[in-house]
Amino acid sequence: MKVNRFPKMAALQKYRALKLGYPEELAEAIGIAEALKYAIFKRIAQSDKKYEEAEEKKKAETEKELDWETFKTFKLAAVEGMPFVGGKVETPQDYRKAVFDRFGEEGGRKIEEWAKGIIEKTPESYLTNEQKFFKQVWVPHRDEPIEV
Repeated sequence: MKVNRFPKMAALQKYRALKLGYPEELAEAIGIAEALKYAIFKRIAQSDKKYEEAEEKKKAETEKELDWETFKTFKLAAVEGMPFVGGKVETPQDYRKAVFDRFGEEGGRKIEEWAKGIIEKTPESYLTNEQKFFKQVWVPHRDEPIEV
């Protein structure tokens, strides 16, 4: 089975967060939140809506107070210290569902090994800059095949 872009992005973002000093469980939540954020970006790319406006609208529906400082490097909103995307808080369990439950333990390990190898070679200046990360890390690697 070929691995699609979503779990690849989640794993890359997890290892990005780990390299930036976040604890593993929070890094997993950041990873899945970032993958969801990019999926949302893709959907609203043709519209005039901005991501923050979309999240603020979802916040209004859920009556949650959004914190844009906790995960500023990732440009993610936070609720009570956890990433918030698409109207819900993302957790390490959401990450495990997308990477390990879908592809199994061995498949999940292959995806994570792929991501870890890329992040180990990535300069910190790319890790702390969303645009550089996207253009210099994600775009060149997103279509690399991972067979599980």
